[in-house]
Amino acid sequence: MLPTRFPRPAEFAVASAVLLLAACSGDTALAPSAPVTRTITVDASAAYAYLKLDTIAQPVSVASPTTSSAWDIGFFATGVTLNGGAAGPGGVTGYCLCRNEAATTAQVQAFTAMNQLPVSDSVTAAAVPPASAFQADLLDPAINGWYSGTAGAGATVTAGRTFILRKSVGGATILAKFQVTGVTAPTAATPGQVSFQFAIQPSAGAAFGATLAQTVTVAAGTVAYFDLAANALGTVASWDIAFDGWAIRTNGGVSGSGGVKAVPDAVTAFASIDATYAASAPAVAYRGDTFSGVFAAHPWYRYNITGSDNQIWPMFNVYLVKTPAGVFKIQLTSYYSAAGAPRNITVRYAKIAG
Repeated sequence: MLPTRFPRPAEFAVASAVLLLAACSGDTALAPSAPVTRTITVDASAAYAYLKLDTIAQPVSVASPTTSSAWDIGFFATGVTLNGGAAGPGGVTGYCLCRNEAATTAQVQAFTAMNQLPVSDSVTAAAVPPASAFQADLLDPAINGWYSGTAGAGATVTAGRTFILRKSVGGATILAKFQVTGVTAPTAATPGQVSFQFAIQPSAGAAFGATLAQTVTVAAGTVAYFDLAANALGTVASWDIAFDGWAIRTNGGVSGSGGVKAVPDAVTAFASIDATYAASAPAVAYRGDTFSGVFAAHPWYRYNITGSDNQIWPMFNVYLVKTPAGVFKIQLTSYYSAAGAPRNITVRYAKIAG
């Protein structure tokens, strides 16, 4: 009998390689692995917190969000903004699958991040709709509904709609009332000349000053700033309201840092609104300018569902966020930190296409 011959290590390697190649030559391609789902918590308590979405999302600091492409999604309090449309140049759009939209109060109370994980896991690239189904963010000004009809020659001023304005100045609150009274030579791009009346407190707690009337020309492609206290056109550094096409912005919220907010009043006549009446509106009724997109059309939470809990309850709906880098599924799972601090948003996400 011939002696047993053991292969050298090199022979093992060659033989293994040959066998591997032979096996692979008849195999079909392996299925792609499932996307990795991750979570990140952002502090949205004092200012917008921005994320750049990727396989691993990155928090980013943004000095000028409306001109920056460095971010994809932003959070402030309960608000969620996407970097597209009026909100920024990033081309980011959103779509809500909204599978929990019809959930009952009892069901929402029973939702947890763990038992709603399957809702997120079930969403694959097959759920991505055509690009036309996605929506970009639009400006939602606090001064809204001041005209009726479609922006253009046929638009008319909404009679009897007054806005009470609130502004913090040096720690004190100054109130004003504002009403659009007419437009001249409107086009689809601009209301032309906007006439309005207003009155403002000269100091906190004082009666309104005299009612003043003004007319501002709004040129296409430009913004006309107005300073109420000065009763004159303002500048980008000093203004209270601004005429931007058919939008009337307030210097607050997403439009500016001046802290100006507004609440509409379509019940009481302009002349009957005095400072005492204006002061009766609770602070929570006022709001600054915001962006309105898929997260505004389909809120990610319900509030105070028992009538006395005063809590934010996540709906665990899944949103699809389309960025230049691909499509991501987003599920917001908590408004509170582990210690119970509000405005700490936990984001569950994964890239599913692109």
